[in-house]
Amino acid sequence: MVETSLTNEDTIEENAIETCTHMNRQLYLSDNNIKVGVSMSKAVSSFNFLTVITLSYTNLENGGAIALVNALKNSAPSLQVIEMAGNNITYEAAPAIAVFLAAKRHLKKLNLSENNLKDEGCLEIVKSMDGLELEYVDMSFNDLRREGALGLARVVIKKESFKMLNIDGNMISIKGIEEIKEIFKKCSKLLGPLDKNDPLGEENEDHEESEGNMDGDDLRENLEDIEDEFVSVFIFY
Repeated sequence: MVETSLTNEDTIEENAIETCTHMNRQLYLSDNNIKVGVSMSKAVSSFNFLTVITLSYTNLENGGAIALVNALKNSAPSLQVIEMAGNNITYEAAPAIAVFLAAKRHLKKLNLSENNLKDEGCLEIVKSMDGLELEYVDMSFNDLRREGALGLARVVIKKESFKMLNIDGNMISIKGIEEIKEIFKKCSKLLGPLDKNDPLGEENEDHEESEGNMDGDDLRENLEDIEDEFVSVFIFY
C-alpha cells in the first residue's frame, strides 16, 4: 500500500494517478488537510483495479463524497474496503452513497464513522446492503438513534460472514440498546462495545421536540391546569 500526503490541491490529480500506478490496488489518502473529493473523482473513475480505498479525514464533506462515489459507481468492481470516516458527511450524500454501495457486491468493510448521517442517512444506506458481502460496518459517532441503529442491526445480522458492527458513540435509547442486544443475543461477539453511547441524547431530543410541537391550545391547557392546582392549594391552606 502506498501512503500519500498531499499539500497542494492543484497537484492532487497528478499525484493520485502516479500513486495508483505504482500501488498494490490500494488508494490511501487519509489525514490530508485539503478537500480532495472533487479533484480525486476525476482520477479514480478509471481505476478499475482498486480493492481498497481509504479516504478518512480528508474534508470530503457532501460535495466531495458525492463526486467520489458517483465516479466510482461504474469502476472498481472488486472493491472490498471503503473508508470515509470523519468527513462531515450528512444524510444529503446518503442516496448517492447507497447507489454506489449497491454496485459493490464484494464489499467487505464499510467505515462511515464520525460523520453526521443520523437515522435518515443510515437507513438510506441500509437499503443498499442486502446484496453485499459485508463483514465489518462502522457507523459509530453518527448521531444515530434507535430507528437507524435497529435498521442497520437487522440487516447485518443476516449476513453469514459478518464479523463486527460498531455503532458506539451514538444517541440510542436504553430501549433501543436492549433491542439491539436481543438481535445479537446468539452472537454477541459481532456487536462492538457501546460504552460511549448516550442513551439520554435521544430522550432529551424527543422531549424538546414534543415541547416544540406544542400548539397554543396545549399551552393554554397546561397553564389552566397549573392555575387550577394553585387555586386548590391556596383554598386548602
